[in-house]
Amino acid sequence: MSPSSRFWSAPAALVACLLTTHSVQTRAQWLNYPTPAVPRLPDGKVNLNAPTPRQSSHKPDLSGVWYPNIVASDPSRKNADGPTLGEDAVVRLRTADGSPIPFLPAAQQMFEERRRIGEAGPASQCLPHTVVDSMLVPSPFKFLHTAGVTIILFEEYNQFRQIFTDGRTFPPTMQPAWFGYSIGRWEGDTFVVESRGFNDRGWLDVASPIHHGEHEHVIERFRRLNVGTLQLQVSVDDPTVFSRTWESQILSFRLLPDTDFIENICENEKDARHSAGK
Repeated sequence: MSPSSRFWSAPAALVACLLTTHSVQTRAQWLNYPTPAVPRLPDGKVNLNAPTPRQSSHKPDLSGVWYPNIVASDPSRKNADGPTLGEDAVVRLRTADGSPIPFLPAAQQMFEERRRIGEAGPASQCLPHTVVDSMLVPSPFKFLHTAGVTIILFEEYNQFRQIFTDGRTFPPTMQPAWFGYSIGRWEGDTFVVESRGFNDRGWLDVASPIHHGEHEHVIERFRRLNVGTLQLQVSVDDPTVFSRTWESQILSFRLLPDTDFIENICENEKDARHSAGK
């Protein structure tokens, strides 16, 4: 998806339950504003292969508007086309080695039943995404570094995450939350984000009902390879759902230069009802 193509309707939250008329975007905010302070080629285009930009601390700067690179995240795909004209596919969460998700027997049975009945994910009801599925939706997100906290803003539904980098630890008591509680640190050039304190209502994946419990512990490792490429690998541990800790495939994202967010509002799950023809 190029910035010039971003007049189509807001990206779908699910493959099986596409949001329709209430989420259509007809106007945009600063759609073609040039990204400042980025290296450019002689023709004026952003040099996406230029070296990774750095913060004043000399750590990699993850700032920018990012979008899932579907083909790079799933080499079995030949293109990013989704089931609806004009929309990209979602990235499907997989294990790093291609093995099945290591469900415990009861969780495996629950997963199969939810998949059999075609259970719709929380986002189809205008409820939030979580970790990891928020990064798999074909919709832009943005990193913002500030002193003591890094923010991830999501275009879809105007959601956000706070990743605290001020040295704090997890609170002894956490109110279960969709995005949990996140603390971040740098390990060399890798931004490591550790999250706990989730509720048990979210999906790890967008396209399949991979649920989790309140004991889930997620570690995300972000690396910016150059100006135009961001990578993420996720480690998931939840002893109530999975038989072992497992890692995702390497997820890839591409920079969307010279553009910015489009307002995206979900209207009280009315879209899902209309999609079902009710």
